[in-house]
Amino acid sequence: MNIKYKISMIFSVALLLSVGAYFVISNIFKNMERQLLDKCRIEAYIGAESIAKMMELMIIGNIIPEQDLFDTNYIEIPGSNPKRYRTKYDALLDTHIQKFQDNFLIHDPDVVYSVIVDRNGYAPTHNSTYSQPPTNDTAFNLKFSRSKRKFDDPVGLKAARHEGPTTIEQLYPRDTGEYIWDIAAPIKVNNKHWGAFRIGVSLQRIEEIKNNMLLIIVMTIFIIVSITLLTLLMILPRKLFESDLITKNY
Repeated sequence: MNIKYKISMIFSVALLLSVGAYFVISNIFKNMERQLLDKCRIEAYIGAESIAKMMELMIIGNIIPEQDLFDTNYIEIPGSNPKRYRTKYDALLDTHIQKFQDNFLIHDPDVVYSVIVDRNGYAPTHNSTYSQPPTNDTAFNLKFSRSKRKFDDPVGLKAARHEGPTTIEQLYPRDTGEYIWDIAAPIKVNNKHWGAFRIGVSLQRIEEIKNNMLLIIVMTIFIIVSITLLTLLMILPRKLFESDLITKNY
């Protein structure tokens, strides 16, 4: 077999292995990313269904009248910055809902927040982490005193007013300066659309998945190229030696 043909065959095989490795590894990591988002979609759906049932039980148990639970008379809390509001039901939900919301953050490190909002984007009770007493520092309040605020930006309102049977997923430019995936599922109380349960998914985890994918692809291709070069080094000296002997014999 001609040496040029052998070299071209080796390079062709190496190229095919590299391309094949790229697609296989890419698909594996794409599946990992999809599984991460699917997990959070399920969490959003479970959260919405659970909150709806809890609210319905509060109404049945005469803990709160249904019309009060749908109260939209937002009373601004004096001196709050960013602005925060009270309703007829927010204190009640602080007591009965907040701990349930916190469980999503406690048990899933990929979750940045898990919060209920009404149809106008009002969050009556946020996670404990983001419900700290406000201070004179606006930057601190923006990050850690987020309970009872209205998240009525375009992404927030679209999430809050989504009534479809499935979740809605949006890239969310959070007002704290970070981008995250926001996954929302509708909350329906006695068949009336109350709002949504929103799950914030850290992009850091997704970026880690992508970076790991890139690293493994580079390492795999490096190994394939190294093996190819070693194979060529094994073939070429022998062929050159044989060629040299033939020349001397002549």
